[in-house]
Amino acid sequence: MSRLAPLALIVLLAAGCGDKDKSSSPSTTTTTTTTASTTTSTVSTGPSGTTPLSALPSSKANRLLLGKRDLYPLLAGSLAPYVPNQVTGKSVNVVQVAGIDSFWAGRNAKQRILVKINLKGKQPPQLDAGQQADFVGHLVKAKPKDKDRLGVKEKSGGPVLQNQGVYVLVSVGDLKLH
Repeated sequence: MSRLAPLALIVLLAAGCGDKDKSSSPSTTTTTTTTASTTTSTVSTGPSGTTPLSALPSSKANRLLLGKRDLYPLLAGSLAPYVPNQVTGKSVNVVQVAGIDSFWAGRNAKQRILVKINLKGKQPPQLDAGQQADFVGHLVKAKPKDKDRLGVKEKSGGPVLQNQGVYVLVSVGDLKLH
């Protein structure tokens, strides 16, 4: 009889764990969402260690992402804590050309970030305000002496660069202008 007591206890516990409540379906939805997120995040990287342009989300134009986060709301403050995170631009407007290998990308003069092209010995691309750009790069801390090298004018871009404290460094191979 003492041997049957633990077996009876196990049967009672198993019966108590049965699915009497149909509210467990959100658990299934969570599992599905997690699986979709995992599938989405497993994107192979390009030769420069960044996500290839072909793997970028194509849903909306003029998107600036810091990882998976929308970068636009953060542009008003310092971005220094986010160095060296990846920045992705999808159909981002060239707001203003700063230098032969740099431009301001974003929505307008108040919502923009400086993009510096790492030419790697190649010719600089033709940059024009109003163009759209797709790119993958990373944030680099800007030093006060960098303004001239980056093509930033004191009046038009100096305060923005100083406030944000960073620029996006993009390899010429990870930039597509259209």
